[in-house]
Formats: sequence, structure tokens, C-alpha cells
Amino acid sequence: MKAYLYILLIVATTMVLCAVAASVIVDPYRIVHPLIGEFSFEPNSRVPKVTYLISSCSLYDGYFVGDSRSMTLSGSDLGDVQGRRYYNFSTLADDIESIVRRVNFLIGKGCPISAVIVGESIDVLMDESEKNAYILLLGENPAVSGENRIAFYSRYFLSAQALTTYARAVHRSPTAHDIYYPDGHADYLFGMEDGTAFALPRCGARKLADADRKMLFARLAGYRQIASMSVRDNFKVIVWIAPLNARESRLFDDPVVKDYLQQLRAIPNLPVVEADRNSPLLSDYHSWHDCGHFRRTVFDQLVAPAVSRLLGHSTARVMPVDYGKYAHADESAR
Repeated sequence: MKAYLYILLIVATTMVLCAVAASVIVDPYRIVHPLIGEFSFEPNSRVPKVTYLISSCSLYDGYFVGDSRSMTLSGSDLGDVQGRRYYNFSTLADDIESIVRRVNFLIGKGCPISAVIVGESIDVLMDESEKNAYILLLGENPAVSGENRIAFYSRYFLSAQALTTYARAVHRSPTAHDIYYPDGHADYLFGMEDGTAFALPRCGARKLADADRKMLFARLAGYRQIASMSVRDNFKVIVWIAPLNARESRLFDDPVVKDYLQQLRAIPNLPVVEADRNSPLLSDYHSWHDCGHFRRTVFDQLVAPAVSRLLGHSTARVMPVDYGKYAHADESAR
């Protein structure tokens, strides 16, 4: 009987170790592997970016932070190739509360910081229950959160959820989703085939519920905190309001949003940059990956010049709209 139990224990242990090994090798969320290369599955960019900066933050002194709309940006978008060395510290569905924690983490590590460029998406509002539903995708690095490391890594490697979610996603859409580069920025390999998507309900302006309004105004505390940090630790912080497509731009006319932006602009030591809502780029599908994610040309032409002036360096790069190039990139992703 003891021999049988012993063999059973060995078999069970072997199966667990094999499952853990498979999870570590595949590592779809990039928890223990570098965030570099082409991905057909959305990685958790928060964990590997922090891991990388722990040992390499001395290479950079400027940071892009924000959500997926900020993730495509690099120093060349600001015409600052010869000046600051930028790392794109943006992550999916990020918010100012998480940004403050990570910037504080960098400061605590003694990382040089001269500029933090913050992307603010007024239409991206997720409560705690929504974030918990995507805990594997949005989980914070324990070095920042202070979470027990055993509990953190168990979610990814002692559970089949990561692998099964990955298998379903790749089977459903096997083409590459994006490419990540050593400086943290990404290229998106998806795009609109035509402009009909802009007419879909999901591409229009959302209506803010009471809970949305509370979440929006709750952000002000984080912005006041990062403005104070910039004075205390002697770095520049600039907030840019993410441009919305022509239909969704009507959200800026909501009295609640107007009030929020007015209070945001009133925070001392926190310059805020907003794009021209009348630009034809906002209604041209060639300038968008989908109805929520614009191509770099939108940032380069509508946002970067003002950010560059506030940073005090040369005029930002203004990229011509190369429709043929975009079509080729979109075709390669399908």
C-alpha cells in the first residue's frame, strides 16, 4: 500500500512539474521572459517592463506612461533623438493611480528621471471588478505591488488558466497582434479595411454613468500627486489628452468631462496638452488602427509639437501620412 501511495505521489508530482514547466516555457503573459518580439497574444506588459527597468533604468531618463494608446510612442515621436533617452512604460488599461506607484518605484530605485509624458484617456474607465476579471493580463509586478511572490507566480504557473486562455486566443486569431521593442514601445499590426467601422455604435461617444463620473474625478488625486512628485524630485511631467475619433470626440462636450478637464488643467505644475478636435485625421480611417487606437501620425501631428515645446527641445517629428505603408502593415497582419 505504501509503495502504491509512493508511486502515486511521484506521478502526481511529475504531472504538476510538467504542467509548471509547460507554463513557464510558453509563458504567454511574458511574466518571466523579456517583452521583445512579435506576439499573437496580448502580454501582461506591466510585469516584464518593471523587471527590465530594475536592472536597466540607468539607460533612460524619460518615460511615456499611459494605456494602450501610449504604447506605440518612442523618443523619435518627440523629435528628441539626441536628447532624453525614452522608455515606453505604458501598459494596457493603465490609470494614473498605477502610474504614480510605478514612478515612485523608479524614484525609490534611484533611476534618473527628467521627464514623464502621461497619456490620459477620458473614455477608458474600469472599476475594480472589471480589473479583477483580467487579473492575469493586468496583474502588477510584485516588486511594485508588494504582493507575495509565491501567490503571484502561482496564478500564472500553477493554474491551467494562462495556457488555456492563450490556446483559445491563438486558435481564434492566429495572426500577430503586435511587436514589442527593447525600449518598451510597440507596433500594432492591425487596422481598418475601410471607414465603415466608424459608423458602428462602439465607435461613437459613450454616455457616462454615475459610476463613470466618480472614477473620472477620482483620477485628479493621482494627478495632483504626480505633479507634487515632479517638483519634489525635479522632473517635468506633461499630460496629453488622448485624441478620440471624430464621432467619439463628442464626449468632450459632456459637461462632466468639461468640468473634469478644467480641474485637471488647474492643477499647479501640470501642463495639459489637447489635440485639435477639428483635424481631418480624426475622421480618416487611414489614421486609425481601430476606432479607439490612432496611428502615430495622429500623435505626431496633433500632440507632439506642443509636448516638445513644453519639454524645451526641437520641434517634434511630423510624419507624412503614408497610406501605402499602412495598407501593407495591415495586410501583413491578416
